[in-house]
This record gives sequence, structure tokens and C-alpha cells, in this order.
Amino acid sequence: MDERIVLFGGAFDPVHNGHLIAARAVAEQRGYKRITLVPSSRGPHKGPAVASDADRLEMLNRAVQGDDLFEVSQVELQRPSPSYTFDTLQEIRESCQDDRAIELVIGADMLADVPNWYRADDVVKLAKLIIAARPPWHERMGAISALLVERFGKHLASDLAAGMCTTPLIDISSSEIRKRLGGGLSVRYMVPAAVNEYIKSQGLYIEDISSDPVDNNDVAGNG
Repeated sequence: MDERIVLFGGAFDPVHNGHLIAARAVAEQRGYKRITLVPSSRGPHKGPAVASDADRLEMLNRAVQGDDLFEVSQVELQRPSPSYTFDTLQEIRESCQDDRAIELVIGADMLADVPNWYRADDVVKLAKLIIAARPPWHERMGAISALLVERFGKHLASDLAAGMCTTPLIDISSSEIRKRLGGGLSVRYMVPAAVNEYIKSQGLYIEDISSDPVDNNDVAGNG
């Protein structure tokens, strides 16, 4: 039995097929039996999500309904913002009745920013970071590795590199989906069918927000 607690966070505004494909690819490579999707509250370096917390949570639940790989946690939505990864990991660790390992999946595009996260040293002690890397992220790993060595030392930087998982290059982003919806275009096949139906039924993202800077295309961390 897999005793690991595996977290996959992001704004999921909205959740799309790229999120789920990446998560499943990581699960297959790491042998995960369960991944907990954690919709984020407002992060310290990001503006508020476009959809409400309730809508983002509902879309996630609909997206993974009937899929035994996934479950959804409200741990960040139930905590006052801004939301920090350290706080989430600490809360989950304190709620555990055992010493199960915690693994946190983040996108390779977030890796260079990890040294700047709130209580970064404690974050990497509380959880093993698993890097979801879409091609051609390996081309940047030399420069990123140097940053990690400088901040965390060679041993920990090596552990971070060992947690790299290659995921398919799925060119879908939440901002692109919002832009298409704002322009009256279809997002069929970009999001799960149940999510598409919910978006239409609730009239979400109907305004043109092409200038919106918030994007959560990949696995995210809140710093």
C-alpha cells in the first residue's frame, strides 16, 4: 500500500485537461495510487482568481468524479489568504496520525522560484518536491540547478533533480481558456466535459479577460 501523501496544487481557474494529464503522467512514473488536488487561495505573489473559490472547487470535483486516482482538498480555501505552501504542508503534517511522507508536485517553471518561497528551507524539509517537467525544460536545468545548489546545498539540490518527471507537452493554459470563453469560443476538448457544462451553466469567464495576467497553466506552488 502506498503510504505517501501526494499534493498537486494550483489555482485551477479553471482546471483543464493539461492539469490532469500531467498529474497522471507523474503518478505513473512515481507509482502514486492517490493524488490530492489542492485549489489555492490567493497566493502572496498573485492576484485573486477569476472564478470564486466555490466555483473552482466545484469544477475540480466534477473533473475528477469517478476517477480513483484523484481527491480534492479544501485545506487552502479554508484558511485566510495569502496562502503559503509552508502553511499547507504544516497543517497536513499536523493532521496526520503517522509519519507518512509528503510529496509535493510542482511545475518545472516554478522550480527556479522555490528558493524565494516563504520558509523555503522548511518547505523542502516537510515535503519531497516532485518536478513535473514538460519538454524542453531540461535545457534550463543547468542554470536552475546552480541556483538550487547555492540556496540549499549540493545534497538537497541533487534530491530535487532526482524528483524530475517528464510529462507530455500539452499546450493548454487556464488563461487561454478564459480568453476563449471571453471571446465566445468553444473550449470543448480543452477541459473535461463536466467542467465545460458547469462553466456554461454558471456563465463563468464570459467577459473578455485577455489582458488578465494571472495564469496557472501548470502545477503550481504558492511560495
